[in-house]
Amino acid sequence: MKMKIVVLGAGSIGSLFGGMLARLGVNVVLIGRERHVRAIRERGLRLKDEKELVVDVKATSNPLDAGKADILLLTVKAYDTKAAALDAKPLMKRDTLVLCLQNGLGTEGEAAEILGKSRILRGVTSEGALLAAPGIVYHTGRGETIIGAPFTSLPSKVEEIVELFNEAGFDTRTSDFIEGDVWTKVLVNAGINPIGAITGLKNGEILKHPQLVEAMKVLVKEGVQVANKYKISFTENPVNKTIHVAKMTAENKNSMLQDLEKGKRTEIDYINGAIVRYGAMVGVDTPANLAVTAIIKALEERQRSREA
Repeated sequence: MKMKIVVLGAGSIGSLFGGMLARLGVNVVLIGRERHVRAIRERGLRLKDEKELVVDVKATSNPLDAGKADILLLTVKAYDTKAAALDAKPLMKRDTLVLCLQNGLGTEGEAAEILGKSRILRGVTSEGALLAAPGIVYHTGRGETIIGAPFTSLPSKVEEIVELFNEAGFDTRTSDFIEGDVWTKVLVNAGINPIGAITGLKNGEILKHPQLVEAMKVLVKEGVQVANKYKISFTENPVNKTIHVAKMTAENKNSMLQDLEKGKRTEIDYINGAIVRYGAMVGVDTPANLAVTAIIKALEERQRSREA
């Protein structure tokens, strides 16, 4: 089947996946911000890894121009999920699947409320990407992509998606328990992101400070206590995984730090803030996560008032 993939939220990750799939000959449409779209139309999408690739890919800033999708790849920031799902409604066919490839807890539920549970897939990826300038994306690190169906059994079309992603150069597999994979990614982000964002340190630099490593562990352990109440099981120790990821991405500035530096809103509400909310619902106190959430919100506010 000739699959059409529409990427809604063509920032760094969305452009990376969309661009590499388009390079395979897949019919891809990127929906992104006007400046990014204009650059892609004028000069192609430039993907930089060891070498630079220029990919000819369709791009628009108006979702209505994208046409109907077989697969909708939802790569917007977590806090934009509801608005994006409303934008996606006209792009749905009867059998369109929606893959939420996002950070944070609960985005698939927000998309499902608007688009229906039966079409929702959830993905997590440790691929690294940076939108360096309009039309230019750096592939900053290779990782793994995991796809599952949070509300239904896995649709047969998922195998086709996994095959395509692997062909495009992304190490991809399915999971029968995607909730555990999502929580693992959230806990890693909950440990690394606020610490890096508050201190301004790259991931590897955090590990040089024993007190920061201790703080990182406390954040993750609180999250594990919450996850246990929701019967989430982990295939590897989340604390060890967090330290391993920080080592493997030592030169990276995490996305929360990047957002703060650019004066953008962070995804804290869907990471540490979500751990606090989910904990409150099952009677688990999460004081460290509450503290970093409050600090990051204050830093966001300060950035906004500086720009006002």
